[in-house]
Amino acid sequence: MEPIRVLREDLVLVDWGPMTLSISAWEGGVPRPVIAARSARTALGCLSTLADFQEYLKKPVVELPRDRPLPRVVARARDAAAVVGRELTPLASVAGAVADEVADRAWELGADRVIVNNGGDIALRLKAGEQARVGIKQIRRFGSLADEPILGRLRVPSGDGVGGVASSGWQGRSHSLGLADLVTVWTVTAGLADAAATALANAVYAESSEVVRHPACELDPRSDLKDKPVVSYVGNLSPTARRVALQAGMDAAAELFQAGLIRGCLIAVQSDRAVFDPQRLFTPSRPRESVRL
Repeated sequence: MEPIRVLREDLVLVDWGPMTLSISAWEGGVPRPVIAARSARTALGCLSTLADFQEYLKKPVVELPRDRPLPRVVARARDAAAVVGRELTPLASVAGAVADEVADRAWELGADRVIVNNGGDIALRLKAGEQARVGIKQIRRFGSLADEPILGRLRVPSGDGVGGVASSGWQGRSHSLGLADLVTVWTVTAGLADAAATALANAVYAESSEVVRHPACELDPRSDLKDKPVVSYVGNLSPTARRVALQAGMDAAAELFQAGLIRGCLIAVQSDRAVFDPQRLFTPSRPRESVRL
């Protein structure tokens, strides 16, 4: 099977090895599948590059040499992780960094509206007057994402400083130190959103006998988290535990916002949700279920 397929005029899929990435590109309101397909080659190039830097990407940013020349996608992942938290590894932002690389390439080729989705980490490039809408769904380790209801929608107009949306949570593809079912972050780039979502998901925690944790290396010997305790199961949390965990996440979100690193976020802990959304970009599917802060 070819790694790059044009599914529709407005949708090109890259499906190769661990990568499943979609690209939609328009120019003047008209879908441009050729631009999307050409930018898809950038995704394959990134995948090849990252394979050569696997060990580098697994090291905490604080341990990485500052003067080493790096391919751009690796440097983007490192830099995004570094500004969010130097204890993070570049793996925390690499999926978003790839989405940014592909979106930038489509933009360079002449597209004026670009949406790249790399496994849920989304890069947006919008000319003046354009906008995009992003549906946010729950993360599930088991079962189909398609079966999950949409929790809400993010409206992203051009000029609002949002070029990336990313999600994390204990049931996601990567392990988390926290118990959030979902943390979705929107900010300037997908790489930065990816790193921030990882950091916020780690911060969402409350002590509870319903939470099971294991050293990351026991669950995945290749994990960049090594022996750090990651959440492997969450039972039915008490209302107090859910509230404490949400508040911890909101406090961390406020710090990232004050530092200019995020524009907003949604955090879900089982049936409870909270939104940090100063720009009023997020609309929940069921308004009463979310607390806007």
